[in-house]
Amino acid sequence: MSRRGWTLIGVLVVLGVLIGAYFLVTRPKPAPAPAVVQPVLSKGDKDKLARVVLSDRPEGTLTLVKKAGKWNTEPPVAVPLEPTTIDDLLYSFSALNAERIIEEHPSNLGQYGLAPPRATGTGTWEDGTSHTLLLGDKAPSGSTYYLQLKGDPRVYTVQSFTGQHLHWTLKDLRSRTITPAINYDEVEYVKITERDGTVLEVKRKTEAETKSFQLGFGPFMLTRPYAMRGLDSQKQDALIKGAQAVSISDFAEEPVKGLEAYGLARPRAEVLVRDKSNTIDYVFGDEKGTQTWFAIRGQPGVYLVDTSSLDFLKTKPFDVIDKFTFIPNIEDVDRMDITTSGKTHTLVITRTKKKAAKAGDPDEVTSAYTADGKTVEEDSFKKFYQSIIGLQVEGEMAKRVPNAPELSVKFSMNKGNVKTVLVDYAPYDRDFDAIFLNGVGEFALTKGQLTAMLGKLDLLLKGQKVTD
Repeated sequence: MSRRGWTLIGVLVVLGVLIGAYFLVTRPKPAPAPAVVQPVLSKGDKDKLARVVLSDRPEGTLTLVKKAGKWNTEPPVAVPLEPTTIDDLLYSFSALNAERIIEEHPSNLGQYGLAPPRATGTGTWEDGTSHTLLLGDKAPSGSTYYLQLKGDPRVYTVQSFTGQHLHWTLKDLRSRTITPAINYDEVEYVKITERDGTVLEVKRKTEAETKSFQLGFGPFMLTRPYAMRGLDSQKQDALIKGAQAVSISDFAEEPVKGLEAYGLARPRAEVLVRDKSNTIDYVFGDEKGTQTWFAIRGQPGVYLVDTSSLDFLKTKPFDVIDKFTFIPNIEDVDRMDITTSGKTHTLVITRTKKKAAKAGDPDEVTSAYTADGKTVEEDSFKKFYQSIIGLQVEGEMAKRVPNAPELSVKFSMNKGNVKTVLVDYAPYDRDFDAIFLNGVGEFALTKGQLTAMLGKLDLLLKGQKVTD
């Protein structure tokens, strides 16, 4: 084909595109679909509602009245109600739209569950005007209910939550918020008391305790069932924040029966938690399926909690304690007297302080190390020190043995109120030695740990290099 022919074809294609675009732009546009207008069933000032009555229903009559700006039942109950839940109910009388009109002049209300209605709800305002909703059955779709307004023959459908609201009971309106609120980042004290009388007690260390009795690195002490142990900072949340998982999953039916009915007269466990401002005292009773009854001392309600959230009650004290026998910072120790095989060896740290030349700068501290009066190399001294403070408890004493030590270590401290800490290691059985901390024996460790430590002591006393 000639060049002129190709040019003609191109012109015709462009012309066709332009004609098509013209018709597309000038073609009449379809009219927009009319907006769906939902019929308004109720409209009013929610804050001026004074009374709501839910009646003519299987759940019985529930009456709510507002006095001094606060809603309660009539007759009043002592349990707190949830304001946001009550608001949801009030919106049904003050701001309710229908999904659509089902029938203008129904001849058979029975087919909608409206002869008689399945529930009636009446809201009354402060000026005496009222508004009544008549609730029928759930529609076949399952997402709406049939509803009429008193004085209006039409049948409407409303969202399912509106229908559910008109079937609410006191249990649905009750607050599920546990009070007082505990700040679990500021917990000061936790105590768990079991049915057999076993007590597990934790408290936050005071500044003095942190300095004088350095049992572990964490901020908490386990004071019972042991005399005093540090709480492992990596495991402390099992106790300190365990009660944070407690939440109300359901309520006991009103009126509440005697505590015996829920196993609360002789509780399974009691948990007391205290932060800087508030204290809450839980009491846990019998199980009901996968849930457990509980109450809060000083409050009238009885509740259910998912049993799976109470695993912290199974905490074994030995599993969460810091396992170091005694682990003071070397800067807090001036001297150690180690007695073994009838002989006492004295290790001393002598610190010389030189005043800083410039105000605001730290003073310069020089340390010298001796063992039985002989100067020893700093690195070897510190390697031995790590071995003696690295001793760890490996089990609880199942039997009592006398404190007749084969090895004693007396720490002379320079900080805190306790200036001397004595750690004795006495025979327990063939493999273990009992540990007595300032005369209190509760734990044991394997003899192999002591043998390894004494081996490093022997190297230090001989002036030989101590390694890790």
